Amino acid sequence: FCEVITVSWLKHLSGPVVRVLLDYVDHVTLCSKLKVVLMEQKQWSDICRLQENARCLQHLCRLRIRRCLGRLRLRSPVFMSFLPLPERLKDYILYREYDLLDRQRSSPG
Repeated sequence: FCEVITVSWLKHLSGPVVRVLLDYVDHVTLCSKLKVVLMEQKQWSDICRLQENARCLQHLCRLRIRRCLGRLRLRSPVFMSFLPLPERLKDYILYREYDLLDRQRSSPG
């Protein structure tokens, strides 16, 4: 990953991509090569904050639930529709708060 995202023509994407990826993992150590590139990005302060502070219990629970369900079940709309959980919790588990396209469709106007 570090070799790909740090090539000269992808450097500008490194900050946004790493920032999003950090939402899908607990704690990762950034390699020195990636760190140098990220320091030049506007997302660097946000990335540092996420790396230096422990993730909230709510987020860690989401990661654990996702791990228990497994990738195939998470991708199955049929499975998720029969899962006996409130819709709001299903949305949280599926990271729907980041689904900008779905937000645009459901917003009035």
